[in-house]
Amino acid sequence: MHLRARLGRAKQWFLAHYGTADLRTLGVFRIVFGCLLVAEGLRRWREAGWAYSNEGVLANHYHLYVLYRPSGSYSFSLFHAFSSLAEVHVAFALSVACFFCYAIGWKSRLFAVLSFVLVTSMDWRMPLVENGGYVVVNLLALWTMFLPTGARFSVDAWLRSYRARQERAIDDLNVRAPASDAGDVGAGTVVSWAAVCAVFNVACIYYFNVVNKAGAIWRAGDTVHYVLHLDRMVTGLAVLMRETLPLWATKPLTWGVLVVEAALVPLILWPFGRRVTRSLAMLLMWGLHGTFGVMMRLGPFSWFMIGWSFLLLAPAQWEALARWYRERASPRVVVLDGSSPLAFALGRVLARLDGLDLLRFEASGESGASGASGASGASGASGARGAALVAARDPASGQVWTGAAALGEIAQALPGGKVVWPVLRVVTLGAPVKALAFAARRREAVARFFGLTLPPRPVPALPVETPLGQQLGRVRRFAREGVVIYLGLCATSQLINDNKSVAAALKHDEYMPWFVRATIGYPRLFQAWGMFSANPITDDGVLAVDAITVDGRHVDPFTGGPPDLVLTDSRGEGLNQIRQDYFNRIRLDRNKVFRKPQGLQEYLLRYHERTGKAEDELVAFDVLWVRDQCPRPGSKAPYANETVPILSYRRPGYRPRAGLPPLPPLRKEESAGD
Repeated sequence: MHLRARLGRAKQWFLAHYGTADLRTLGVFRIVFGCLLVAEGLRRWREAGWAYSNEGVLANHYHLYVLYRPSGSYSFSLFHAFSSLAEVHVAFALSVACFFCYAIGWKSRLFAVLSFVLVTSMDWRMPLVENGGYVVVNLLALWTMFLPTGARFSVDAWLRSYRARQERAIDDLNVRAPASDAGDVGAGTVVSWAAVCAVFNVACIYYFNVVNKAGAIWRAGDTVHYVLHLDRMVTGLAVLMRETLPLWATKPLTWGVLVVEAALVPLILWPFGRRVTRSLAMLLMWGLHGTFGVMMRLGPFSWFMIGWSFLLLAPAQWEALARWYRERASPRVVVLDGSSPLAFALGRVLARLDGLDLLRFEASGESGASGASGASGASGASGARGAALVAARDPASGQVWTGAAALGEIAQALPGGKVVWPVLRVVTLGAPVKALAFAARRREAVARFFGLTLPPRPVPALPVETPLGQQLGRVRRFAREGVVIYLGLCATSQLINDNKSVAAALKHDEYMPWFVRATIGYPRLFQAWGMFSANPITDDGVLAVDAITVDGRHVDPFTGGPPDLVLTDSRGEGLNQIRQDYFNRIRLDRNKVFRKPQGLQEYLLRYHERTGKAEDELVAFDVLWVRDQCPRPGSKAPYANETVPILSYRRPGYRPRAGLPPLPPLRKEESAGD
């Protein structure tokens, strides 16, 4: 019993420090993660034509049944059900809509699960472009799928609040809600092993990124120099840096990356003083990955690692942030038109956004304030009866604001309002102010349109949980936590097998049972971490196509221009992550099966169909891997440019038109990497 008690206390301590998540943190994370998912969905949607449809480089049927076998073990993708470009557009539209619903927190649990299925389906539809960033997205979606990310700052929480707090009069708006309601910045936590997995997984990412970088180039401090000269990956800002920074300045940057990644492990995991350690960890993650993101085209990696950092927010940060903002915000009295159902409805919305309890509500008749009395910015705020729909008053000085000025004064009292309100006005071109002015002029019609009444119509109250419901809830929580623990063990096993720095004696890949392989393989939950390890690559390369059209022109179907077979004069290729990773993977011998007869070759031969010009029909082409060596440390000039043919095609029996030269002989295909 003594041992069991000790283990119980150790478990409680461990979960209290690593498995407890603030509901406000989960709510903010959901908004950030959901917005990133929307952006990621739109980014991939842009490449739908050539990368995700049957009109592109990898048709769904060919992907699944190449050589009468699946192209990979344990593969599953909803996107395999969508073939034509129009169908793929529908799939991406539905995916982005799903991500948006998750971001705003409507049916949060449902759309969290659907988001996880959709992001992993996108990966499996085109695995040739997958990198570590895609795995980061999958893991984030996995762990947070088991957490109540919709408990705060969400449509779900808002609707729950409306059912729990059915205010009948303006005075009721001044009765503050319990901390579990939608907009309040109060206490509220959840304890789950999913939070443990999320925290330790991000710490492991940094740990293995450090220990796997054991090569001589990292130790010499030359990694940044080489990375800045990878023309297929760098942005224009990186080109500017490599052309201006001397070699001695890049060495501290290289070592600084190692220092930051090493420091992040204890900062994330240290159980004490988290107000300082977690804050510092977040700042370092933003700085590190923000720099990566603006210097290199890495896809989702940098931005989703920044998104992961929001899970590190602890109650201490929230309390400090609330104190800081409260000192700078000013309380305001919100004066509502007491006879308008629309004004009362707006008051209910504002009451739920008032997380710092800085707003007080009263009817216009009580304060004597009207749309014109002592007010500034009154234009568009008063209705036909003279009373402002919504006004704001300073309780100290008695000054009254209406219209746009009232919205600004109310916003500055709301959490984050000083920042959000100016941005919102600019992004929406002043739409909230115009909407308020319109609603004030037509308040009765707007109220009728939305079915608003005074007092408001009652809505069904939240159901009272029965003892059976409570018991079923405990069973669901137990089952959920059991699944999380199983997934955590699978992730730990994969960390050991995937990372080269782990001792060989600990690796057990050949002994893993099939169901563990399936658990990792279907959602692609890999754990190999070590960007540019053990050394960065020192050679650069891009794909170029030297194609000949039926009228004798040489063209590159990927660019529409003449083929560029020289890389040494490049100042950045401007390739997005999906294109550059496809080019880099299709050159490898293990991916020959995706070149011909279907796949890349078929896509190139349809070039004239995409352009709509008969003269663009291709009669021959050579797909070349154009590579060079990055400049040696101390030099800025790449060298050893060469072209490696990986695919060659000549139309059988073709005879050139009169006056055109014969086709060059078919080139022998060579290896550009294994």
